[in-house]
Amino acid sequence: MSNVTPKPMDATPKSVLEQISTCWPMIHNPVQFVMRYARAIQKYVTAIVRDPHDSEEVAQDFLVQVFDKGFCPENVSRGRFRDYLKSAVRYVAISHLRKRRSAELSEEMLASIVQPDSDADRAWTSEWHDCLLERVWQSLELHQQQKAENLFYSVLRLHAENPTASSDEHAARLSEQLGRPVRADAFRQQLRRARKHFAKLIVAEVRQTLQEPSAETIEQELIDLDLMPFVREFLS
Repeated sequence: MSNVTPKPMDATPKSVLEQISTCWPMIHNPVQFVMRYARAIQKYVTAIVRDPHDSEEVAQDFLVQVFDKGFCPENVSRGRFRDYLKSAVRYVAISHLRKRRSAELSEEMLASIVQPDSDADRAWTSEWHDCLLERVWQSLELHQQQKAENLFYSVLRLHAENPTASSDEHAARLSEQLGRPVRADAFRQQLRRARKHFAKLIVAEVRQTLQEPSAETIEQELIDLDLMPFVREFLS
């Protein structure tokens, strides 16, 4: 499923951040939560280990360990679950490199891996962004399936794939997909609502990864993951 950026959402009178608790969100299934971001783990390991075969083996071993032994989000000490997870993955990847090389890694090599703007770090952030959006798209699709007359996923996907098309063109395409007529004004109304709901889903997903999801910490995470274009109008 491609992650195509829809246009910014329309403003809404009340910010969703006003309703956010400052308690650590309970992740009912930490293993399943980690598995949501398995692709980010794979890409991060590949950026560190370099060798495609080895990186796949290391990533699979890490995920198997998580599956067998679990993962404890309560050990997060400084706010962001993705940082804690990244540190755990990085430790496993570096341990693999040390074993393969049968020697300690040089300080220069270690520095190139752990520095904030390293290739590995950028790969991790980029893939986390993509995994998060994919999760949101899936949630939006499920929302449509569960709600009668809801077309949020269909209209937003059409608009994201062809943002320059007119409402009439989109409505005609959607009518073909559904096998029933959809008016242009109905498409526009569904699109406005879909954008707002899409923003809520992004914030909800980000919120789960933060120890203290205040308005400030969520907004900073949205900025760091380049997700603000999806939610800026909504947060205002």
